[in-house]
Amino acid sequence: LQAVRQATRKMASGSYGGRVDPPAEAELAALAGDVNTLAEALDSTEERRVRLISEVAHELRTPLSTIEGYLEGLLDGMFEPSEEIFAASGREVKRLKRLAEDLSELSRAEEGNQPLNLTPLDLAALASDVAGHLGVQFQAKHVEQVTDTSEVLMVSGDRDRLSQVLTNIIGNALSYTEPGGRVSVTARSDASAAVIDVNDTGRGLTPEQQTSVFERFYRADHNGPGGTGIGLTIARSITRRHGGQVTATSAGLGHGATFTIRIPLA
Repeated sequence: LQAVRQATRKMASGSYGGRVDPPAEAELAALAGDVNTLAEALDSTEERRVRLISEVAHELRTPLSTIEGYLEGLLDGMFEPSEEIFAASGREVKRLKRLAEDLSELSRAEEGNQPLNLTPLDLAALASDVAGHLGVQFQAKHVEQVTDTSEVLMVSGDRDRLSQVLTNIIGNALSYTEPGGRVSVTARSDASAAVIDVNDTGRGLTPEQQTSVFERFYRADHNGPGGTGIGLTIARSITRRHGGQVTATSAGLGHGATFTIRIPLA
């Protein structure tokens, strides 16, 4: 019991590395096991917190360094004020603003602080609407868009939040599909779930990436066209709050990928 007290006091002070050696008594061994499980959970949470701070700092550093470089160049007379300089600085400011908005959205989504306005809605029709709104972007990139959303899939959901999920996933598929490729949006029912499949002919994913793509700030290609690496994390959090899930599958690099959204049918 003294060892348990010492371990819990260390955890209260922010030190989560200590563990309690299980004694011979079954009841006390169970207590020690629970304390060790709590310590491991807190340790894992602290690691994620530190990693998140490091990732945010990294994401902020690049645009800030670019803006700083332009300002110093202007002050030192190395650059002449021009539309190109101001436009480039403006893009970096927009990037910072988008990152701040994404972080705020991610925080609300993961903490469950987003109020859901649940109403009956047809998920297939919503997917068709979202795909239609993205049609101009598909045309601009010369990527074919195919939709098969004729089946009625009634769910209880928040229209705005689920639109955000669909926009993030369909937009992500478009980003990683080269001109001349295709993105298909298909609606179907599977047992008690409404299912939306977003299939692309893009770069594909390795087995490891199929799980990692939903992690915060993860990007399969840091030199690619992706955004902040938060969109899929937000999509997963919102879907989970609807009692559903988002998964990714792929036959491998170069073979495209399929993102599947499942929401319980009403």
